[in-house]
Amino acid sequence: MKNNKFIICFILTFFLVSCSISNPLKKELKVTNKDCPQSLILYEARSLNLSNANIELQNDYNLSCYLLVDKSIVEISTDYKINVLLFEEEKKTYLVDFMIFVTNLSEDNIIAEFQYPKDLKLDREGYKWQNFDLNEKIQIDLDTYDEGIKIFYAIN
Repeated sequence: MKNNKFIICFILTFFLVSCSISNPLKKELKVTNKDCPQSLILYEARSLNLSNANIELQNDYNLSCYLLVDKSIVEISTDYKINVLLFEEEKKTYLVDFMIFVTNLSEDNIIAEFQYPKDLKLDREGYKWQNFDLNEKIQIDLDTYDEGIKIFYAIN
């Protein structure tokens, strides 16, 4: 009987101790919100007019900015929409490059340029248009971010 109590106490103690000790191998990334910089879609590069379709980057995009404290990096997440309007239903796939340009505040120096190829596949039969909800993330060094940046979006 004493032996059973000892085993039960040992198991309970082991369980309590193991739950209260944090795992040294598991690193927790500290993240804080940041105010997002100015951003806009380049007017001349917001749409593509093809012979059988019009592809347009919508103005209703959302930015979320987070500081990855341990890495001194700001991550900027952009939720955006691309619309495809068909004039003819011949072609069902379009390749578009979504581009992000990061400049300094005076817009005279490009700090970074990101390009994301998008394969837009139209999968709805009988429809002349389709919306694509997309997301991209970029990372900017904290020192550069704190100096001030602007972000520009375009499609090509």
